[in-house]
Amino acid sequence: MAHEMAHCFARTLLVSILLAAAGEACAQDDVLRRAYAAIEERTQAEFEFKMAGITRQLLGSGAPVARIAPIKERMKMLTYNRAVLFASCADEAEKDRPLNAPRIPWENNLVMTTCVEIKVGHLQKFSELAAYADFFFPERIESCGEQSRLPEQEKTLAPYAFLQIAGPKLYDFPRYNECLMTR
Repeated sequence: MAHEMAHCFARTLLVSILLAAAGEACAQDDVLRRAYAAIEERTQAEFEFKMAGITRQLLGSGAPVARIAPIKERMKMLTYNRAVLFASCADEAEKDRPLNAPRIPWENNLVMTTCVEIKVGHLQKFSELAAYADFFFPERIESCGEQSRLPEQEKTLAPYAFLQIAGPKLYDFPRYNECLMTR
């Protein structure tokens, strides 16, 4: 009888632990989604501001209007990736916070700001390397991109409606950068 009770208690404990872990995973996913949704308006404003500047610069240089479309597509991809990077940093910053601890505003959260600094640095490095690779090794862009994709994150966070990306892609930029320079 005592053995059966111990076995039943162990099974109940295991189920409780598994349910708590599942609940925690859902809560983390919720942080990711909420952070992503929270920055949509700001992300759109930044995208529109940058595209207006790029368009003005291209048209002012006398470049053909057709050059705007591929630049706009790359800007959409970079904007989508940047927003997801920011949301993933918010998620990471919340991950280790005790449940009863007060939230720290993003701009004052050292984990958050450090994460954003590092990840956006990789994204900026990619922008520079991609321009170089486009000129010297154009075949690397697509193959390295496919090797560096993050399909699970693509399923979790779709691009904002204003981006209207056909076949949205999220990338592991440190891996992408390394591939561009070593293949």
